[in-house]
Amino acid sequence: MMMPMAPIVQEPRPSEVINLGGGVVPTGVSDVHLGLTPEGGEPILTGLGPLKSHNKLLIKQKLQTCEILTGCEQENRFTVTGAEGEILYWAKENSGCCDRFACGNIRSFDMSITDQTTNEVMRLFRPLTCQGCCCSALYPHCTQAMTVSVAGETVGTVRERATWWNPVYHVFDSVGNQVLKIRGPSCHFSLCDDVNFQVVDTDGVEVALIAKKWMGCFKETLTDADNFVIDFNEGLLLETKVLILSATFLIDMMYFEMNN
Repeated sequence: MMMPMAPIVQEPRPSEVINLGGGVVPTGVSDVHLGLTPEGGEPILTGLGPLKSHNKLLIKQKLQTCEILTGCEQENRFTVTGAEGEILYWAKENSGCCDRFACGNIRSFDMSITDQTTNEVMRLFRPLTCQGCCCSALYPHCTQAMTVSVAGETVGTVRERATWWNPVYHVFDSVGNQVLKIRGPSCHFSLCDDVNFQVVDTDGVEVALIAKKWMGCFKETLTDADNFVIDFNEGLLLETKVLILSATFLIDMMYFEMNN
């Protein structure tokens, strides 16, 4: 029988401090870069600028015809837009064909998130790890995790927490201190309704909400393309937004990605 575990307040493997809050970002990735649209129109924010200036993000997975027709899992692609539908980022999974076929949603992958100038803003890495209650009992060695990097520097880690029922994730900063907790519902499928994951800080105050949107019976049944909406509270640090956005992709892979 699994023994009760004490609260985790520190990630087992700390790394170098990277502070994205208060306008300080790693060298090479600015949060206030301005670029021109392809048509030469109004200036646009690049780098982490759009993430800093938006408190609502829509993540839309692209439908891939080959995957629908053949059932063969393809590398996932997403667009990240603002509340008005303006494209802020593109996200693309990089994984091996054999990994997708043999390992399904526990596969190893890295994901590149680029801005409107196609420059990489963030990189996410998720190693291959077994998934299940037995593996979760060996926390933190056999639980799902994702490392988040900006400009080649680690800014934090999202790690699954072993629980009996509800999915729980602990989010750690670059030095291994827990900064957030994400808790989902016991049922990951809700007919004709959204599935919500609550994001709270170390004091238990809700700072954001991640919602997997219901897309209708046809899309939910025949595809694994998912849409998410993230609502941030006002005044969140930039590094906190980066970690919450990254956690959404791990949640999608673990709970909403079909195993063909």
